[in-house]
Amino acid sequence: MSLKLFLLNTFGGIKSTSKIESAKESLWKDYHVFSQVEQSDELKELLRLEEKVNAESFKKLKAQLKTLRFKGSSEERQLKQFNKLKRNKRLQKYFQTADSADLKRYENLKEGNALDRYFELERMIQQGSISSAEESKALNAEYQQLKASSDVQFFQKYPKSAAYKNYLRMQKSEERRTFNELKVVVESDEFKTQKSYLEDPKKWEKSPEFVEEKRYLELKNKPEIMLYQKYKNTDALDFPKNWELVFEDCFDGNELNSAKWKSINYYAEKTVGKNFSQHGDLQAFSNGKNTQIKGERLQIQVKKEKLNSLVWNPVLGFVEKEMDYSSDTLTTGGLFEAQYGILEAKIKYNPNKNFQDVFYLAGEQNGLRLNLFECGAKSQLGLSQSQTSNGFSLAGLSAGKLYIFSMVWEKGKVSWKINDKELFTVSANTPDYPMFLNLTSLVIQDSQALPHYFDVDWVRFYQKRKS
Repeated sequence: MSLKLFLLNTFGGIKSTSKIESAKESLWKDYHVFSQVEQSDELKELLRLEEKVNAESFKKLKAQLKTLRFKGSSEERQLKQFNKLKRNKRLQKYFQTADSADLKRYENLKEGNALDRYFELERMIQQGSISSAEESKALNAEYQQLKASSDVQFFQKYPKSAAYKNYLRMQKSEERRTFNELKVVVESDEFKTQKSYLEDPKKWEKSPEFVEEKRYLELKNKPEIMLYQKYKNTDALDFPKNWELVFEDCFDGNELNSAKWKSINYYAEKTVGKNFSQHGDLQAFSNGKNTQIKGERLQIQVKKEKLNSLVWNPVLGFVEKEMDYSSDTLTTGGLFEAQYGILEAKIKYNPNKNFQDVFYLAGEQNGLRLNLFECGAKSQLGLSQSQTSNGFSLAGLSAGKLYIFSMVWEKGKVSWKINDKELFTVSANTPDYPMFLNLTSLVIQDSQALPHYFDVDWVRFYQKRKS
């Protein structure tokens, strides 16, 4: 038993598989959302609006509009001054006079010729230019008659009236000039519009800047944008950013995906064209009949049944033999292979010394193997070649439980993890050529504990993204 692994597993050093799996799934979902947002027009719009609404000029305008009132404004002062002048008694009398019939009558008499005869007679009498007494008497009588007329009487008295004197005084006054100027201003459409605007308590809410700020906040608070902001300046998404999924099987169909897996050993297919068993093994491979997808999980089943198979005999070569057990072997050879990357799989740890469940990488040369998982007669992970191996014991894990086994394969280095806990590293004699995935379940010695199942929940292979 691996004491290290036992202690880690017992005291929480190996994290919960469900939590690890949930975290991985969540991370990839977040990465997909992050990537979509990163390329979206919405993010471009947000960044443009963010720059605008955070500018000092924008903040200043917002503060001004929120505090802007009619009270205390230049418009209010103009209106107050106008109303004050409007109540001015002298101006009121001025406008009354200006609109009066008396002023019109006076100006008509003054500008017209109705009084020309009166002024002519008055000038002649004053100058003494009348030649005869008889003519003087006649003209004087005419003059007195005109002088007593209502027009002449009115014309002589009206200029002396208080109303007319006030009219003349106010006509050239500063008050009247200011009043008229203010009247033009306060009665204009522009002034009325501005007054209404200043009296509106929702000036900010009706501004185009408010619409932009509202849109900015709407975008900023969108869940996907918030997720983007959460990760933007962190390294939390470094894995999905730097690694891409190049192979995956979640076994969610009704049968094994033939585009991903073959049920014939890669080397058997290349040599004799059909499956064969190694010397000492007790099983025959059934070409996929012992493989099933059940509950979105791959199961390789070992059964007690008679089945003919080729068996490799070190002396005689391949001989046909009736085997007492059946099993299966699966490979991606010829369908998928990769050089360097991360292989991970969720596998049930179900050790039984009579069997050997193996998940490994192998290449064309069929010598060196990278064992992601071995369970049974030997329960370990690591590197093996011919009759030698360099591994780490899995004894100490909880039987019957699912774990996520990972293998990080780099140039000159391979490391193994269980539920993200790194446990073993090899830096010598590591492969530097493409390899493919292989799964098999072997019968090492007779067993009554049948059927036996090799359960795999899912498989994934990642490679570094190309820049």
